[in-house]
This record gives sequence, structure tokens and C-alpha cells, in this order.
Amino acid sequence: MLQRNELKFALSNKDLLFFKKKFTLYKTFPQRKIFSIYFDTFHLKDFNDSEEGSVPRKKIRLRYYDLSSKDFNKTSILNGNLEVKKTFDSYRSKQKIAIKGNLLNSIRIACNHGMTKRHPVCAISYTRNYYKYIDGTSLTVDKNIKYFSIKDSLPKKYSFIENNCIIEMKIENITYNNSLHSDYLDTFRIRFSKYCEAIKKINYL
Repeated sequence: MLQRNELKFALSNKDLLFFKKKFTLYKTFPQRKIFSIYFDTFHLKDFNDSEEGSVPRKKIRLRYYDLSSKDFNKTSILNGNLEVKKTFDSYRSKQKIAIKGNLLNSIRIACNHGMTKRHPVCAISYTRNYYKYIDGTSLTVDKNIKYFSIKDSLPKKYSFIENNCIIEMKIENITYNNSLHSDYLDTFRIRFSKYCEAIKKINYL
């Protein structure tokens, strides 16, 4: 199980271009399109815990790569991962379980994972690019973030697009103090959850 810290920053396209010119970033992986279906309790416990900053807290999702909403139907056979992200006081962990098969069966598995039953509440897609800074710091840049509502367990047409690009800095050593963000990015640092933004912006509440 991976343990790490994540710092997040919201930049406009213009600010992102300036950032990439100012710092030497090396691509470490080809661009991917990410599509995730998120699950929560009927009372949105995971959403409320995240909004309140409660710890420990968790998020459960099905994650797929290089697919679009058109690929999702009740009989789709898809390769993906069931992911459980947990947030603690000083670090985060992520557990990944490979899952393949009928989409509805994958959704049932996710709904029944753990002690508390959940159901699909939203979906999110975006393009992700992977970089490293010269000091070894890993970061990702997410663009074209779209939020989808769920109907009959399946994603509907997206209903909102995020204006900003989101940089996520991955710090594997949870005590490591990095200078990359303090030099420039600190003015853009935010507390941000794509899942929480989706819940708020698709008028789920």
C-alpha cells in the first residue's frame, strides 16, 4: 500500500504555461485520459468527511484509463482498478485492486467493498500528464476536468467543466520539505478534491 503526501495547486492555462517555462520538467509517462466512477453512502459520509477535513477518511472509486463515457454501458467488459484512498493526519494511502469484467458487476463489487455499503454518485474524466522536476519530485497536471452525474448506475453527459488545471505534487517521503512549490506555486496552492467539486457542481446536494 502506497503512502505519500499530495500538494495541490490550481492554475489557469496561462499560469501553467509560465510555470512549465520557469521550471525544467521531464515527462515520465505518456498522457492518459482518466475516467473514474465515485461511490459514497446514501448520506454522503465520504463527501462530508472530506469537506470537514475529518481524519481518517476515505474515497472509493473505479478507475479506467483511455476510455470515454461512450465506452460505458451495462454490458461493457472493462479493465480497471478498484481504488481505496485513505487520508490520515500526516499522510495518505492508496490501495489498488485490479478488476475486469462486466461494468455492472464491477459497480456491485465497489458498492459492497468494506463494511459500509455505497452506491455510485458521480463520475469524473480528465487528461493527465506526468512529470518530474530535476530534484526528483513527481507531479501530474490534470486538464479538461469534466464532472458527470449518474443515472441508473451509469455516467450521463457531463454537466460541468473545471476552468483551472490542477497540479498534484506527489511526495513519497512524507517528511520531505520540497522547494519547488515554495518558489512559485505556493500562491496557487489549494485544498482541492475533484470528487467534492463534482458533488457540488452537478447539484447532487
